[in-house]
Amino acid sequence: MKNTKRRMENLNLYDYRHVEDHLSAMAARGWRLESVGARLWKYRRAEPAKVRYAVTYIQDASQFNPGPTERQQTLEELCAAAGWEKVADWFQMQIYCSEAEEPIPLETEESVRLEAVHRSMKRNLLPANTIFLLVSLIMSGLFIHTLIVNPLHIFENDGRLFTGPLLLLVTVLLLISLTHYWLWYQRSAKSVSQGGACADPGDIRWVNWVGYALLIPWTTLYCLSWLARGLPGPAVYFVLHMLIICLMILLLRKTTALLRRMKASFGLNLFLTLLADVVLAAVLVGGLNIAAIKGGWFNGAKGETYIYQGQEWDVSPMDLPLTVSDLTGETYSHISRQDTSAGSVLLPRRVCREHVMEGTVREGIRYEITKLRGWLYDMAVRNAAASREETFSYRTARFSWLYTWEEIPAAPWGAAKAYRELCDGEFTDTVLLIFPDRLVEFECSMDLTPEQMALAGETLKNA
Repeated sequence: MKNTKRRMENLNLYDYRHVEDHLSAMAARGWRLESVGARLWKYRRAEPAKVRYAVTYIQDASQFNPGPTERQQTLEELCAAAGWEKVADWFQMQIYCSEAEEPIPLETEESVRLEAVHRSMKRNLLPANTIFLLVSLIMSGLFIHTLIVNPLHIFENDGRLFTGPLLLLVTVLLLISLTHYWLWYQRSAKSVSQGGACADPGDIRWVNWVGYALLIPWTTLYCLSWLARGLPGPAVYFVLHMLIICLMILLLRKTTALLRRMKASFGLNLFLTLLADVVLAAVLVGGLNIAAIKGGWFNGAKGETYIYQGQEWDVSPMDLPLTVSDLTGETYSHISRQDTSAGSVLLPRRVCREHVMEGTVREGIRYEITKLRGWLYDMAVRNAAASREETFSYRTARFSWLYTWEEIPAAPWGAAKAYRELCDGEFTDTVLLIFPDRLVEFECSMDLTPEQMALAGETLKNA
């Protein structure tokens, strides 16, 4: 039988009443609070007993202090004389317990209590959460604007599909939490000014539970979206990234605690903790990124290559649905190929590239195959065939190019419709092929015969 356990507690720093009531209820069930973490609180087994808990706040208390401040020591002495035992602290919150039947109250002045709670919130949660809320509001606004103006930009990317709704969720939860606190503070200030007690904040813990209840399945769906497309690399990267963040939080807390035991000053503890944060991020996150790039988690592992005439070529080229050799019937001494997955679970996209060389002759093809889902078909076709302008600035000069599409006969390609791209009125090597279930953007450096067009269209239609 375990004598200790850790629980995730969704308690708020200012909600001292729920903290007191919750800890008393836990003691009645035989679990006494031992230490407090950001979310995980540690309890030790004990005989069930009627224990009263009380919470007060000390302005200069901090996890970076080398030990209890003078105010904390004075408070502990006064509380001990009144029958209260120090249990733990949580930021500026000081938690005491007593088994006396009618212990002397720790706080007698409600105005002092309210001001202490508000100072603690202003020092810890309000600044960070307010900044976080402003950033979330801006990013959520951009997401909603994009969703209205160019929804395909969202639907064609798994990352945007995932982060957009997540930002909206975070924004709503932050708004609820901050609004709840300010309303409680205003009600309490009014009550205290009239000689009453601080207002009952009500139970706001459901906000965190709702956040977890939505966040966990949403992140699971995000990982499954990659796995459903046969791409475990991005899913593994995401899971490892989340685990690294959790590991960093644990290691930073251990670093702060170690420095505190070593009696490091507040400034030194804070500096070394921040330095450890930077180093850990560089080592762990940087190491993960290097492993992902070298392992080809996103773009597929790169095989062995060699250099010829300043260009990298594949020793054993990968298979592609359509190659230059398929079109020409010739073999080539030097081949470089790439096959990557893009798009989203709603609009999966495959991008293939090949460059070949024989003697001094170089040829190349590139094609993007986007499979279309029913209700996104018309939107994707309109977006693909829309004109676009690309700009480039260098010092004071600004250059721009207008790309448009001109419809061409689709029959040679076996497509429903076909378009050829123009750059400032001049034809390029790119054609857009529209099939009943996909779009194909095909670029070829060679002039194709009708037979080659038919072969390319038939192959890409079924790739």
